[in-house]
Amino acid sequence: MSVRRWPVFAVAALGLAAVVLGYGAWRAHTHADVWLQVKDHAGRTPQRLWREVIEARLVLRDAQGRSLAEATLEPPHGLPRYSGPPGAVVDCHAAQGPAWHDCWQRQSRWLAQWAPAVADARVEIGACVIERVPVVRRVDGDWWLWWLPLPHVGGTPMNHYAIDLHVDSARCAAAAPPTDP
Repeated sequence: MSVRRWPVFAVAALGLAAVVLGYGAWRAHTHADVWLQVKDHAGRTPQRLWREVIEARLVLRDAQGRSLAEATLEPPHGLPRYSGPPGAVVDCHAAQGPAWHDCWQRQSRWLAQWAPAVADARVEIGACVIERVPVVRRVDGDWWLWWLPLPHVGGTPMNHYAIDLHVDSARCAAAAPPTDP
């Protein structure tokens, strides 16, 4: 390659990198999945900090108290089933086959709209109703690695949100999440 062509090659390589990373950033910003868990500290022991709640009703709210989404955790695994105003919610429990893939695409866009803004929740476990349970949110945003052809890295770029709600059902109150040492 001649010396005069190096700048053209460099500009083309940088342009391609910008397009690839730009697509990944856009896709991750507009698509997400949410791992939603309620952790009950009632009966806490030194060996067990909490138990996973598998049956509860949740109203997820932003910092101003506006409802963003509603979910029902259903046994046996406590997976969320979303509900709310018609047209605003995407629930894929009943979808199968190709319809599930289309539904998941719509749901991942819907989740990306509200997951970053969740600040607290109303948690209902049986007769216990707890208002303003603070959210512990973690975001795994490895979207910039999406183009790597490795089985444990990359793939379709999206943000992965983990939303934890810590409660004490015995006291019917929010619980403090454990701190890392």
